[in-house]
Amino acid sequence: MQLDRRGMKWVAVLLVALSVAAGALARTGAWLDEVVISEENNLGAAVARVAAGDSDVFIFALTDAALFAQVRSNPDLGYVRNVGSTSELTLNPVGPTFPGTGALNPFSVPRIREALNYLVDRDYVANEIMGGLALPKYTCLNGPFTDASVRYPDIYNLIVEAYANDPAKAEAIFNEEMPKLGATKVDGKWMYGGKPVNLIFLIRVEDERKRMGDYVAGLLEDLGFETTRLYRTGAESSPIWMNGDPAAGQWNVYTGGWVTTAIARDQGTNFAYYYTKIGRSDPLWQVYENDPAYLAVAEKLWNNDFNSMAERRDLFEDAMWGAMKESYRVWMVDRTAFSPFVKNFRVAADVAGGIYGSQAWGWTAHFVDAAGKRQEGGKLRVLVNSMLSNPWNAIAGSNWVYDMFPIRGTGEQAWVRDTRDGLVWPLVFERAEVTAQTGLPIASDPRHTWCTLKFETEIKVPADAWYDFDAKTQKWITVGEAFPNGTTAKTKSVIYYPASLYDKPLHDGTKVSIADIVLAMIVPIDRAKPDSKIYDESAVPGYKSFMKVHKGYRIAQRSPLILEVYSDSYQLDAELTAVNGGVVAGSALFPYYSQGPAFWHTLTLGILAEEKKLAAFGATKAGKLGVPYTSYIAGPSLDILRAMMLECLSTGYRPYEPTMAEFLSLSEAVSRWTLLENFYKKVGHFWVASGPFYLEKAYPIEKVVVLKRFADYKLPSEQFMFLLDPLKP
Repeated sequence: MQLDRRGMKWVAVLLVALSVAAGALARTGAWLDEVVISEENNLGAAVARVAAGDSDVFIFALTDAALFAQVRSNPDLGYVRNVGSTSELTLNPVGPTFPGTGALNPFSVPRIREALNYLVDRDYVANEIMGGLALPKYTCLNGPFTDASVRYPDIYNLIVEAYANDPAKAEAIFNEEMPKLGATKVDGKWMYGGKPVNLIFLIRVEDERKRMGDYVAGLLEDLGFETTRLYRTGAESSPIWMNGDPAAGQWNVYTGGWVTTAIARDQGTNFAYYYTKIGRSDPLWQVYENDPAYLAVAEKLWNNDFNSMAERRDLFEDAMWGAMKESYRVWMVDRTAFSPFVKNFRVAADVAGGIYGSQAWGWTAHFVDAAGKRQEGGKLRVLVNSMLSNPWNAIAGSNWVYDMFPIRGTGEQAWVRDTRDGLVWPLVFERAEVTAQTGLPIASDPRHTWCTLKFETEIKVPADAWYDFDAKTQKWITVGEAFPNGTTAKTKSVIYYPASLYDKPLHDGTKVSIADIVLAMIVPIDRAKPDSKIYDESAVPGYKSFMKVHKGYRIAQRSPLILEVYSDSYQLDAELTAVNGGVVAGSALFPYYSQGPAFWHTLTLGILAEEKKLAAFGATKAGKLGVPYTSYIAGPSLDILRAMMLECLSTGYRPYEPTMAEFLSLSEAVSRWTLLENFYKKVGHFWVASGPFYLEKAYPIEKVVVLKRFADYKLPSEQFMFLLDPLKP
């Protein structure tokens, strides 16, 4: 008999009941008692430490052929493979000169950025530099995933042919465009203002990107440029390229790397994420300027704003070619990576994202004995390439996969991503119903019986649904107010939660409340409003795109909670449509924002700090105000957040009171502030979540994070162990 996810859940619950009846309570939450995560940016040393038993696992995505041979030949080691890692060149587009230095920046010209695609030999990078553990990569689509390999390989192959290695063509473009910028070539060297044109390469040193950066710098030197090569670790480079002001002129080229942390069943969002202001709020993204036609197409794919697969194909074709013209990134390789571990370690690693991308690692990581029997408890010693280089905050904090690994262990989204196929399983809710407009290309997986799909010719949005948020009055604007004549949606998702939702414990001793979910609807909208006390202009592009497809939230019932989401956006899979409700709206189902978990009381601390201009959630705003980039775990913002907590404790403060007072009693507010103060006194930070581990301590100088098992976590440890089994057809 094959059980679906709901069946597995009930089996797990039954096991708990039987164990209780037998007098032995089954384990809940994490199998491990403790996880200690340390930085080791020397790849060879990291593998040697695991081999020597000094550590248990190195979760970085390795592509060193010699190290892979060592691991495969060692009987005391195991490894997992993943296909979601990529390497690319990130280009600084500010110009034509940098305001900070006056230096000429050739990459301010789209055609010069595009020319790099002809200059680099991706086959050389894949086979020589990467030792064969990579494949040439030409677009922002991952080669092994469905859009590139199954749906549109013909378009992809035409791009490969059009942008094949052609140094002569690249040089001709440089020779044509550089004089337009006022540069001249003297004795084979590009000059501007009487000085050589110098390109600053910010080169990562931990892996093959060092050789890749040297290779590309050498190619540009051959074309007549002077180069400065800044060799930096991830922690050293992040404040420059990601969080720094690109106009300062500190860099021209960065050797970037990305990890797609789950199998992407739809990569349409990549075109906006990597090339437009919509993608991220960081300073670099906020200087991107797009061809209007490209931006329109990218935004449609960001929101899945199409009515058929034929229309989707047309959008993809335009976006794939348009992205090559934009070329804010020049893609190099898809990496076939591996991560080594001691032979008695087991975990549900993601096919795309490996161990450090797995959203299920916190529930599934464990040790086994000599007979292969699962063990309870123990300490896992993890090595990672880099960590704690960026602040942790849920709104716009670190997105580094190295930081997201412990963040995922502490937090919970409303669902858990299947590490084998990219679909999702319910975690904090029980089931969902998706209604879609007739004719939309949405399908459901019969194994996922928790989600039902039906089609209707018209989906009317109720007048009492919440459409937008008024930053002045701090009240919702209803659909009836925004659309007096009514409106319709392409999809309706109804999410059913268990009665036990409000008994779900948080790490500080409080419990989940409906106020957490309501605030998760408010904040992403409010931050984009000029009248808001936490207005951040970097949030505006994402908000505007979201509002083109968002049609409303509706709390149909408070207890047990039933939530309705209306949208003109959807996913090709009904299961993903149910949990996303539009790209930006996923946090509305449970308070897990873009970069992690945050409940109403902890998030309020950052909101108040930003209102008072003492700190800011986003790097762009923090830089403009000259205030700390908010971190909930360490650094100067902790004292600021603590001051906000003491103020809230003395008044019983409730955020957005004109709306939140209906969902948040004064007694709950006082209780939360009291327990949060006790939590802070115990652990010295404000990272409160609901996942299987809690953050015991973060040590930014030592680059160490300690996680401990959350003993009050209620769901059985068995619940996601099926993810370690091969996926059955």
